[in-house]
Amino acid sequence: MEFKKILIVRLSSMGDIILSTPLLRAIKQAYPKAIIDFAIKKEFALLMKYNPQINELIMVDTEDMETSRKKIRDAKYDWIIDIQKSSRASQLLSGAGAGLMTTYHKDRFNRFLLINFKWNRFTNIKPVYKRYFEAVEKFNIEADAEGTEIFFSAEEEKSVDQMLQQYGLGSGIPFVTLCPGAKHATKEWTKDGYTELAKRLIEKYHCPIVLLGGPGDEKRCEEIRSDIPINCINLAGKLNLLESAALLKKTKLAVTNDSGLMHLAQSQKTPVVAIYGPTVREFGFYPLEKQSTVIETTISCRPCSKMGSNVCPKGHHKCMKDISVEKVFEATHNYLS
Repeated sequence: MEFKKILIVRLSSMGDIILSTPLLRAIKQAYPKAIIDFAIKKEFALLMKYNPQINELIMVDTEDMETSRKKIRDAKYDWIIDIQKSSRASQLLSGAGAGLMTTYHKDRFNRFLLINFKWNRFTNIKPVYKRYFEAVEKFNIEADAEGTEIFFSAEEEKSVDQMLQQYGLGSGIPFVTLCPGAKHATKEWTKDGYTELAKRLIEKYHCPIVLLGGPGDEKRCEEIRSDIPINCINLAGKLNLLESAALLKKTKLAVTNDSGLMHLAQSQKTPVVAIYGPTVREFGFYPLEKQSTVIETTISCRPCSKMGSNVCPKGHHKCMKDISVEKVFEATHNYLS
């Protein structure tokens, strides 16, 4: 079957959108002449601005769904691939009139059993980016080994270079990036942990530390930076998504929580040490196998949620507090020694 107009729907969030890029690349390789559009929430649209596989971004305003719905309906797509699979996506695609619409299996029931009853029925742990390929498996489209990808322009790279130079990090100076924030508080390793880790990295490898985060992470990152007398700069809240990608491409190693910045680092082929607490591998959102190390504890109350929460349900947050600085520091040796 040949398709002339294809729409991929992945509205949010940052990590999920990044994980959709192997599917997007594979579809373009399978149908190189097809027009491929991508529906995405407008607040994440910058992530896909320069993706060469995309003809047009449909930027969805959730306060005005009708405009985007009409645009999709008028486009008359041959094939719509819904990898958002939510009530909001269903609302967006209502009346789309596509010749074919496909999606994938989210495995909500097994996830519910694991979170609420600790009954693990996941016999086959499949990363989310590979689950997305279930939406196209009938056409024999398979994932390659190239991983995820986010593209930025020379303008973003120049902006990052100028900012680094302002802090004395000229071209060629190796540095390590720490990303202490996360969307939900229970997914954050301790501030003391990140502070002590930064001090040890500076002492052992004499490498500058860059603290990176989005809006809302500035205070946390500044509290960490204020305890480190030299060789540590705080860029949290100062870079947009593509500038952050450009920075992560330049870093020697990123140490992160389970967050969008972890996936952004991997999209730049940057090694990652990822610290996991309330979430587990079975959910599919672990980093890609290549150039990554996951640090986690074995504790009976894991997992307590799919996406983390603002307060530990048990009140102790041991899944993160029990992860030692020594354990994380040792994991960095594979990439820095």
